[in-house]
Amino acid sequence: MSTHLDSNDLLSQKIYWINKLSGELPETNLMLDYVRPLFYSGKNKSLSFDLSNDLSQSIIKLAQGSYFSMYWILVSALNILLQKYTRNNDVIIGIPIYEKIFLDEINNKVIPLHTQVKPHLSFKDFLFQVKDSIISAYNNQSYNFDELIQLLNISKSPNRHPIFDIVVCLENIHNKSPLNQLNNDITISFKVDCGSISADIEYKEHLFQDENIKFMSRYYSNILGSCINQVNTKISEIVFLKDYEQHQILTEFNNKTKQYPVNQTINQLFETQVSQTPNNIAVIHQQTQLTYQELNHQANQLAELLRKLGVEQGDFVGIFKDRDINFLIAILAIYKAGGAYVPIDSTYPPNRIKYMLSNSEVRFLLTDFSLLNVLSDLVEGCSELSSIICLDSIVIAQTPLAKQTGLKIYNKLDFQQLSNDNIEQVNHAADPAYMLYTSGSTGLPKGAIVRHDGAINHIYAQFDELELTQEFSFLQSAPSSTDISVWQFLAPLLIGGQTVIVDIETVAIPEQLFLALKSEKITVVELVPALFVGLLEYTSQLPIHQRELPNLKWMMVVGEPVSVSLVNRWLEIYPEIKIVNAYGPTEAADDITQFIVDKPLPENQRTVPIGKPLANLNLYILDGEMQLLPIGAPGEICVSGIGVGDGYWKNQEKTNFSFVTNPFTDVSQKLPENRRDLIYKTGDLGRWLPDGNIEFLGRIDHQVKIRGFRVELGEIETFLCQHQAVREAVVIVMEENPDDKRLVAYVVPRTESDRNDLSSSELVQQLRDLLKERLPGHMIPSAIIRIEALPLSPSGKIDRRALPVPNFQNESQLDFVAPRTPAEEIVADIWIQILKRDHIGIYDNFFDLGGHSLLATQAISRLREAFKVEVPLRTLFEAPTLAQLVEGIEKMLTVQQLQLVSMDGVDHEREEIEL
Repeated sequence: MSTHLDSNDLLSQKIYWINKLSGELPETNLMLDYVRPLFYSGKNKSLSFDLSNDLSQSIIKLAQGSYFSMYWILVSALNILLQKYTRNNDVIIGIPIYEKIFLDEINNKVIPLHTQVKPHLSFKDFLFQVKDSIISAYNNQSYNFDELIQLLNISKSPNRHPIFDIVVCLENIHNKSPLNQLNNDITISFKVDCGSISADIEYKEHLFQDENIKFMSRYYSNILGSCINQVNTKISEIVFLKDYEQHQILTEFNNKTKQYPVNQTINQLFETQVSQTPNNIAVIHQQTQLTYQELNHQANQLAELLRKLGVEQGDFVGIFKDRDINFLIAILAIYKAGGAYVPIDSTYPPNRIKYMLSNSEVRFLLTDFSLLNVLSDLVEGCSELSSIICLDSIVIAQTPLAKQTGLKIYNKLDFQQLSNDNIEQVNHAADPAYMLYTSGSTGLPKGAIVRHDGAINHIYAQFDELELTQEFSFLQSAPSSTDISVWQFLAPLLIGGQTVIVDIETVAIPEQLFLALKSEKITVVELVPALFVGLLEYTSQLPIHQRELPNLKWMMVVGEPVSVSLVNRWLEIYPEIKIVNAYGPTEAADDITQFIVDKPLPENQRTVPIGKPLANLNLYILDGEMQLLPIGAPGEICVSGIGVGDGYWKNQEKTNFSFVTNPFTDVSQKLPENRRDLIYKTGDLGRWLPDGNIEFLGRIDHQVKIRGFRVELGEIETFLCQHQAVREAVVIVMEENPDDKRLVAYVVPRTESDRNDLSSSELVQQLRDLLKERLPGHMIPSAIIRIEALPLSPSGKIDRRALPVPNFQNESQLDFVAPRTPAEEIVADIWIQILKRDHIGIYDNFFDLGGHSLLATQAISRLREAFKVEVPLRTLFEAPTLAQLVEGIEKMLTVQQLQLVSMDGVDHEREEIEL
């Protein structure tokens, strides 16, 4: 007997489903363990479990013997579980039709159930809400869903159902057999038999690990047990974990307690090492090297001056210079004097440097003579700053900076004749060791403070994890403004090893990096994925006998996620050099977990885990109410233990938000008496895996990491909106491949006249200039796109998935002009190689084509080599089009030619390039 609907019924059902399903459909699935194959041809696996007799009887009693009531109780509990697993209050699942109707389309055998799980509701209220939703769905079950999918423009895929991933049925009232023909991921079927309830979970084996499905079934039973006899329990108070399950997460997954010298300071430990290995080489930079004793002597002399000038225990002292041996001497001298160092990157925009100098309230600044002129425009308003010490050269007479500001300027003569003996220690393990400024959502960076004991715990934990000895040679490659740089500078010095400092150009150019690793006999190198990719691509093209790195033991990949395919490619070439996937925030002394990969991972594995907690740290995966989440469920990665820092400098609001009292103190790592037991909330999303490792899942907010630098997208958006012609702005991260992240900005003009007055290219250039004045190079978007309005989802939020994809390939050749001169051809060839483009025009913008700060470094290095002229890195940021860049290089060549003429009166011919 067929069911016939009149036109009014069809229209009514159509309107119902449009209201239920229009807009962005929620993602309701377990987190996948493996990459979803394009076509699924594998078998389904099955897991059966029984609800306990008491629990079954309680459900039957609550349902008063009605199978339908039992069904909506079982569905309600599943929706609560899925809310935890999806971090989304909107949940959508498939439910089979309730009555027999004769329809041809298989999609009509199962209909979507869209509900909202609101944590403040009681379980009882939620039951009735689900009941009403099921009844409404069944009242509208006759509509043709193929037609609805077309109407709503819901994309179809051969590897999953277009609307729901999970189907739930009760075999007592539903026909299970047609469900096998659906393209969904998981089917859960319940059965009531003789007063007991059993369940069967069918799942695709190529998507899920067996263990995670078992955990899901266990937590589902926990939810039912928690609230079935206490129906007035709020959803937010439902117990997901039993005591033994909490013990596993809190104790078994966090069971690494080690004894390290965290009651000492870094300077104490260094001085102890000096006494043990005085003649070992401690640090190397280019052609210069110092033994432990020489390094200690020079640090003592500078520390003596700092102490004489008034540096006191816990004072912040700025370092404003490039990384070299003097930078390391400065760090050690500041520690010996009792202070903590604040690195201020000289490549940052002037207003950012000025803010950091002013906000940090440093009274003393260590720098280079060559940067004094730069500082002249930056120290105004820094009322606390009293003394500047040049480390590399003697200051001649009175500098304009000193006359202009009244600052006292000191030089090498003021400290190189002082005593080189160790001075009396005044600092303690609980004192700050350094303060690093991280990106801030309000447009202003935050100063994160880390103590000596936290930094020491990290270093010694890594000594254990990587089995490091006196043979340890570490490549110091990271910018001084990153937490990565801290232990690169200091770790070798506490064990008798070598710190090998190289400039950013060496690191950014694969050939130079490879030569440095080989010639300096590096045992540990730490790279962000973008640099790791470059090195891998270079070495993979070398003959087997030339690519050997016999001294390298560990390749650490940090800063942002690395793909499984890259890790496997490395291990194919270097099976003896293990990959270390490390993870950690600046606020908790760098790495807090790491995962060592010593053999290729399964190709279909979705991610490389970030591993288990390092020694003396506790990791938690928590929900928004600071409740422990079950294994497999995504939540915020939080950390407690000795590595947690002292919060943010002069920012109590942010500190109170991110550093909170640890509610799990009974199982946390023991801390010194003078330390509060705090949890740092990283803002990162992760989940426990069944084996106790953690999987990183991205940012909860819109903060990301680009090439190792933490970037707050809101900070970039704030500055974009400061332009008078911009009404709204949004910045996202796009990936052309998993290891190549790029920032893309979208801006909406403020008024119609702004649209008319400013062409797209003119506005983009103005915005790029604005950002260059305020932000470091790694925070400049690779593309800035003008749009008429930001796309919104039905809820009114910005629909980031609907933003147009930028055309990095620059395929529109309306304005294409080919290179006209030999110089333009040389630059174009270099860009083509670095940006991996087919062709480059003279008006193409390096950054619009996908360039970023690391690629800019590579480009500048090749330009210097090609033109035999010193091209500053900032040149490319100031002249980003090919034509502008060539014009700048030609001016540099002209100046260089005139200088040569003035030196000997002879006009030197240009040997290689004729402009």
